[in-house]
Amino acid sequence: MRRAPSIRRSVSATLAAIVGFACGGPHPAGAPPEVLCLAVEDCFLEIDHALLGTVFCEDNFAGGYCTHTCETDEDCCAIEGECAPEIAHVCTPLADDETKRCWVSCEEDALGGADPTTYCRMHAGSGTGCRSSGGGSENRDICVPP
Repeated sequence: MRRAPSIRRSVSATLAAIVGFACGGPHPAGAPPEVLCLAVEDCFLEIDHALLGTVFCEDNFAGGYCTHTCETDEDCCAIEGECAPEIAHVCTPLADDETKRCWVSCEEDALGGADPTTYCRMHAGSGTGCRSSGGGSENRDICVPP
């Protein structure tokens, strides 16, 4: 019975570390700061000024996914520190929502020859994969949880 509290603390500490790592807390260069959130307040923590759009924690994905509204691809990663360096993002709506948001791209030109699933897991989080946004005429290939 004495192990239960320490296990709970360990699980809580691990979850806190994952959320801190993934949502803009201290993380290694190239780590995906835009995934894993519980609320909008968890997103883009290293950004101390306004992004080009409204921030969302997409909680319909397991673990959450931090993103923001956009009009063009250039609106994504427009603010220094917003995105991991050298990781392309695209602006597209999802099939069930007309609001365009920024997503990690897994289009052929962004992959640099890498396997799409491996690329997405490395740059957008371990629970993500490459799929179509389903955004009609603005459809793009993006890294998102299934």
